[in-house]
Amino acid sequence: MTLRSAVLGLLVVLAVVLGAPYSIWMVRSSEITWSYFPTSAGFCFSAIFLANALVRRLRRQWALRPPELATVLVMGLAATGIPTFIVGTMLAILSAPYYGASPQNDWEASIHPYLPDWVVPRPEGEAMRWFYEGLPSGHEIPFGAWIGPLGWLLSLVLAVYFCCFCLVVIFRRQWVEHERLVFPLMEMPRLLMEEGGREALRAKGFWIGLGIPLGIILFNVIGFFHLGFPQIPFSQAINVQFSPEFPALTLMLYFPVIGFMYLVSTNISFSICFFYLVAVVQEGITNRIGYDVTRPDAFVWGMQSLSWQAWGGFVAMVLLSLWMGRGHLRAVCLQGFVGRRTIDDREEMVSYRTAVWGFAVGLVYILAWLWKSGMDLHLALLFVFGVLVAYYGITRLVVQAGVYFLTPPVGAQAFALALTGTSIGGHNLVALGLSYSWFGDVQSVFMPAAAHGAKLNELGHRPRSMAWALGLAAAAGFAANIYFVLSLCYKYGAGNFGSWYFVAGGGAGGMAYDGVVRHFNDPWPTDWNKLYYFGIGMVIYGVLALCQYRFHWWPLHPVGLTVAPLWMTRLIVLSVFLAWASKSAILRYGGVSAYRSGRPFFLGLIAGYFLGIGISYLVDLVWFFGAGHAYFHG
Repeated sequence: MTLRSAVLGLLVVLAVVLGAPYSIWMVRSSEITWSYFPTSAGFCFSAIFLANALVRRLRRQWALRPPELATVLVMGLAATGIPTFIVGTMLAILSAPYYGASPQNDWEASIHPYLPDWVVPRPEGEAMRWFYEGLPSGHEIPFGAWIGPLGWLLSLVLAVYFCCFCLVVIFRRQWVEHERLVFPLMEMPRLLMEEGGREALRAKGFWIGLGIPLGIILFNVIGFFHLGFPQIPFSQAINVQFSPEFPALTLMLYFPVIGFMYLVSTNISFSICFFYLVAVVQEGITNRIGYDVTRPDAFVWGMQSLSWQAWGGFVAMVLLSLWMGRGHLRAVCLQGFVGRRTIDDREEMVSYRTAVWGFAVGLVYILAWLWKSGMDLHLALLFVFGVLVAYYGITRLVVQAGVYFLTPPVGAQAFALALTGTSIGGHNLVALGLSYSWFGDVQSVFMPAAAHGAKLNELGHRPRSMAWALGLAAAAGFAANIYFVLSLCYKYGAGNFGSWYFVAGGGAGGMAYDGVVRHFNDPWPTDWNKLYYFGIGMVIYGVLALCQYRFHWWPLHPVGLTVAPLWMTRLIVLSVFLAWASKSAILRYGGVSAYRSGRPFFLGLIAGYFLGIGISYLVDLVWFFGAGHAYFHG
């Protein structure tokens, strides 16, 4: 990590953590952090890469080297989950219980007695009212009301980040060398960084692919200034519904998904489409016969019943992955705990000893924190198991299947309550409700960014530098974003953002606390209906995995089962299908050489979309502040 790469990386981190909330809450432009290679990091990387290519032609010694470009990219990726899905959710839920309480929602009687005062800002004073309504003139921002709660909660989040980082170190060799996972989202930056990106820059296909989304978006920008000018609504969804009981099929183009999924095995992309259609049919049949098998769960946006089936497949995928890597995992643990050196760990971001002990210490701290917040130890263990399965499973799907949008089918809180039932006492229920502040809307999480950093380290073989880059990005990102978002909230009033997160008595806080009240008013025992679907998902995934590994001709990859009912899959399934059809046709009629020749075109689709959305946001920022033009989030 050179000084200039660290400085440039910090500038990208600031662009991500400051630009993202400003875009959606102030400019009303596109959401730019909603994936595992989002527009925020993608635009910065694409612009830096093209500028670096120009510098290379003019003054070669000034150009950034591939390891430096990798450092900058990874720092940007590490910061993408911070603005909305961590800090935004955190502030929305911590600020809500007192300000949003009303006789209708019964928070005062059900929630307030169990709130730990060291986690939630106290109701005394006007700090929370000013947070939602804006700071009166002549008053200073009451940062003091937030320092304690945010400090404790941030310590928990950073402990979770560190545990995820340690897991990446532990499993990197298993994923890269033993299973040879392809890390599809990193193929575009890797090919652009290797040898200065000459393979892509000299290919006409790259510039044609880049020009298609960039040209469409720039054409639409003209219409921003001239009302009535024709627009190309490529990102507007067309919904096709065969029957009212069946979920609608959403048809929309998303160029980065087409580009990334072209780099994925065709049986994976085909399976995502196939299992999504199966889920639509299955959900429609159960709706038609009136078989409502689950109670709604907070932050589960997909098909409620089938989400539990997908969660069973999710857990089975993680357990199977651990079983496949049992030999490597045993060697790492022996090296970490006993000191029996059998694996060279000089290519890892930290030593195996540090990773193993770091994970253990971090896990103990997380459990102690949850116990102190009011969660019984057995419930905390179930909850943390669900959290780690979710993070590990998401990372596995991103680095293996290249799934661009992804969230766990079911939250760890719902999984724990399905096993224990909800008659577990107010202290447990409220502690679980508070946990939605950092594990609620689970998207764009840190662990895949760490895995991508470990993969891109192959360009420079400086793993310790990559570890420092990830840590620097997380620390700077949280510090800058928390200060910036709090300043925005108190200056303009969070309730004026137009975001569902900050609806007083509703929004993210309402979703967390209303669920607690429902559990108080309608307690239920172990939910065998949910666990029934969960078990079916585990069995189906096991059978599909067995067929995949035993029969070379088997066409279905089991990962399709884990993402089939997600709302993200509904939005990207057409793009996944187009990538599968394109790659299948190219391989069938042109072979591997034609596939490689077509690769620059699909990389261009990704870079062109990133550049176009970034330019559109900048136009909105300068000329259309508060009335921006939002494209499909990403």
